[in-house]
Amino acid sequence: MTATCDICVIGAGLVGSSTANALLRAGAGSVTVVDRAHPGDGDSGLTFGMVRRHYTNPVLIGLSMLGTEILIHWDEEVGVGASGYVPTGYLLPVPERLADVCRGQVERQRGLGLDTRFLAPDEIGAVEPLLALDDVAGAAYEPAGGVCDARQMIAGWTMDSLARGLDLRQERAVEEVLVVDGRAVGVRLAGGEEIHAGRVVVATGGWSGELLDPLGWETPIALSRIQVAVLRLDPGQPAPAAVTSDAVSNVVVRAAAGRDLWVVAYQAGTPEIHVRDDCQRPLLAGYEEAIRTALAARFPSLAAQPLVGGWGGAYDHTPDWHPVVGPVPGIEDLWVCAGWSGHGLKSTPAIGRALAAVMTGAEPPVDIAALAPDRFARGELNPLAYGPGARA
Repeated sequence: MTATCDICVIGAGLVGSSTANALLRAGAGSVTVVDRAHPGDGDSGLTFGMVRRHYTNPVLIGLSMLGTEILIHWDEEVGVGASGYVPTGYLLPVPERLADVCRGQVERQRGLGLDTRFLAPDEIGAVEPLLALDDVAGAAYEPAGGVCDARQMIAGWTMDSLARGLDLRQERAVEEVLVVDGRAVGVRLAGGEEIHAGRVVVATGGWSGELLDPLGWETPIALSRIQVAVLRLDPGQPAPAAVTSDAVSNVVVRAAAGRDLWVVAYQAGTPEIHVRDDCQRPLLAGYEEAIRTALAARFPSLAAQPLVGGWGGAYDHTPDWHPVVGPVPGIEDLWVCAGWSGHGLKSTPAIGRALAAVMTGAEPPVDIAALAPDRFARGELNPLAYGPGARA
């Protein structure tokens, strides 16, 4: 059996659902989305849900700024569903060695129109009273930072896309991208069905290498484990006010539904994952100790709250911790949009529109040339103010 479409998008997570919706709105022709499970069932459904715009480079600053505006104005911008956006504020405490870097980044971001400022230690308590200030030299603060809900966003895009004629193929794993004479012509699904397409977009996050590497392009994406612990606050224990990503203790904290608290502790030496499906969901032994140690340093009143759950997933990231967005080198009509871990949630509303614009020959709302997949072969990696890592 064979089906046809103008564009086949592989992956129905944040990136794939946003891109498909933007392509349909741009009048790019018929769009088919294929997912091996259901929309949002991959790593998009495991996201921490943080909204922030503090980045090193104009491309990620611009995408996250536009993406956040879409989150805020979801009703007018998408018109279906909700983004779950809640403006708690975003706080990035830094040690003395990073204070000047952080001040410089704040000024750069202000120059691009972002509402942000650098707080001295004696100003931080007004934003986050639970924060211990040992070894904290200051903090970047964004009042419009906060949280949103990836699953609600994906549902909104999917519903709007279906109303615009989207062909959604769920529980249909893609076994192979079909390439003939150096040009992508469609995909082969498990069971032998083929979908022939004028263009193919790979938006499968940590699974992208499994589709692209066999085609001869060595995907510049590595996988590393990330874990989210869920604590439940005791009665009377105040919740954190702001979403906080602490560059001193490397703990990331946000309030969640009810009295739950989500906590991530970035750990050195986390084993690399070679196959995405090898990353197990349960928290690994020793992780509870890691989060309690980090919380004791930065949020001492939260360090002893009971652990009630958590999950593990995978960060898909490139050598410069910026995603790859654009044509796959050496294969005509094949596009990739992956490597978004740590950045994608608040940026995907904008990246879908930017990628759709580039694919249809229109002017993108944000220049994404710095994310071109061939930049590594050209030796043009993006700089990182805070070094390799998701803060980018």
